[in-house]
Amino acid sequence: MMGMLTHRGPDESGLLVAPGVAMGHVRLSIVDLASGQQPLCSEDGRHWIVFNGEIFNHVELREELVGLGHVFKTRSDTEVLVNSYRQWGPACLHRLNGQWAFCIWDRDENLFFLARDRWGIRPLFYTFLPGSGTLAFASELKAILADDRIQRSWDLRSLRDIFTCWVCEAGKTPLQSIDQLLPGHYMIIQGGRADIRRWWEIDYSPDLVEWDRPIEEWCERVRAALKLACTLRLRADVAVGAYLSGGLDSSIIALLTNQVSSKPLRTFSLTFADAEYDESEFQHMMADFLGTDHSSLRVTRDLIAESFQKVVWHTETPIYRTAPAPLWHLARTVRDAGLKVVLTGEGADEVFGGYDQFKEAKIRHFWARSPGSVWRKRLLERVSQSTPQAGLRGRAFWFGFYEQGLKEIERPGYSHHLRWKNGQSLLPLLSEAGREGVSRHSLRPVDSQDWTTEVERTVPDGFDRWNFLSKAQYWEIRQLLAGYLLSSQGDRMSMAHGIEGRYPFLDINLFELSRRMPPDLKLRALVEKFILRRTFTRDLPAGITSRRKNAYRAPDALALYHSPLRQRVLESLSPEGVRRRGLFSVESVGKLLTRIRGQAQTTSRDNMALVLTYSAHLFHDHFVEGKMVPSALPPLQTRVILGAGPRSQAERSLAQLRN
Repeated sequence: MMGMLTHRGPDESGLLVAPGVAMGHVRLSIVDLASGQQPLCSEDGRHWIVFNGEIFNHVELREELVGLGHVFKTRSDTEVLVNSYRQWGPACLHRLNGQWAFCIWDRDENLFFLARDRWGIRPLFYTFLPGSGTLAFASELKAILADDRIQRSWDLRSLRDIFTCWVCEAGKTPLQSIDQLLPGHYMIIQGGRADIRRWWEIDYSPDLVEWDRPIEEWCERVRAALKLACTLRLRADVAVGAYLSGGLDSSIIALLTNQVSSKPLRTFSLTFADAEYDESEFQHMMADFLGTDHSSLRVTRDLIAESFQKVVWHTETPIYRTAPAPLWHLARTVRDAGLKVVLTGEGADEVFGGYDQFKEAKIRHFWARSPGSVWRKRLLERVSQSTPQAGLRGRAFWFGFYEQGLKEIERPGYSHHLRWKNGQSLLPLLSEAGREGVSRHSLRPVDSQDWTTEVERTVPDGFDRWNFLSKAQYWEIRQLLAGYLLSSQGDRMSMAHGIEGRYPFLDINLFELSRRMPPDLKLRALVEKFILRRTFTRDLPAGITSRRKNAYRAPDALALYHSPLRQRVLESLSPEGVRRRGLFSVESVGKLLTRIRGQAQTTSRDNMALVLTYSAHLFHDHFVEGKMVPSALPPLQTRVILGAGPRSQAERSLAQLRN
């Protein structure tokens, strides 16, 4: 299992073996390089921990714990975490500002406490082996699958979730046998029983909003909170860099990091051979403005196609876009430059209202007040950024888009109904057996309306009182941020090369501040992230603060199909390949490839369909049929073996691994 994760922890490793317990850890050394090895035990030897992540406020927590009588033998945040649990129990989680997945074993009580951070920045997968009473957990699926007792069959319900909203719902994974601990949850294992509880929930209650503060004060508070968030995320005993996309969010992070860092800042960016995706003009503008040591990686279609199989190996899920592939290469560039940590701008759009999804929801809410009014259409025609000016046919299409579902405006998921509907329009790609499997093994029927109703029932108490923007933010945070941006495009791509991503916009204190803001400070009229633009308008070039958001994208069908390496795709999606895997309809996939072959510019829907089917086949090849062979074996060291019983067995196992 440890050997499957050496890419996440290439620097050191440790193993604890005790009667009925084995806890392994591969380390990416960032804080307290000399003495932060894991598994780590408390001073009295009772509590043992394996921990993936960072506690950014560990310095302040350490001072508080010392005042309460705790003694420390290292400078690591790991020891702060285990002592925080000793002092406050599960309530310690509310005191942590950071990103984490960890397990603490209480030796005296034989109790296991596993927890995951608020946003799901760090992954935590687990399974209970049938008939054995054994819990296996790890940071990635492939480590659990190293145990050949684990069953490897598709969870077709989860595949349907991925079609619908890009991610698995309800803590599921694409495999029936393995689940994931949801963000903001913890699990206690004791006496053969598992108790999973939510410890943090997104809450946009209108009672929290502070309506009377002047905008200048909000700007000052945002600046101070973001600056502190960047300062905390520079806490490391290794060099820290930053991604620079050329957009507002990464520019703000680079600006503030450059201000508070005691060392010259290194920045990294992606440029694209396809001009449609390239933002190098703005990247160079910011790098020159800040005077950073800047490196860029040029992405070609072939580069994406060549690495896509490896990308799915690391995402461990079917995906809709090729966008993670360039980020996989960028992380390798950072590693080659000698860095281990990068700050990025993820989270700004979710926290401060940056997506077109939010604008569309606002327009539809406005339209719903008077659906038959001709003035609604005239107003919409003037909103050039939200309405393509493509003649009568184009305007008619866009009017039809905004007129959909106006009678469902009060439903909890209204802001995302169209996205879910569009995703489910791809379900006919499934084979007959696949569609039957979704219905047979799920309480969630194939009918899209039933799926939506089921998911909408899971919203927090008081959700109906939230404003439309907060409701839309909730779905973006819960689904796309946690399940895709921080996973497939975040942790999984960076940690594939031993790079830790840190996200100042997801600092808990900044988020608490954002919750108290009036909604129009985030989305004013149709200007996204208004408060960020206002706060930093004098600090950044006008070309950055006045830019309309440009979503990060990469060539999809252009890279996978319209490239010299397309034979890989054709073989995978051939009639024989489709039949062998059994997920999709041979006829539907054939029609998809025919359409793409005849298109110079593939439609968005066909782009998504191609990437989704191909990546699902790659997932099948890797994790359903494939054998989990470690790419490297860590230099295993047995930190502690408790008790005489398991010693010889553990030593034999280690010897076998080394041999």
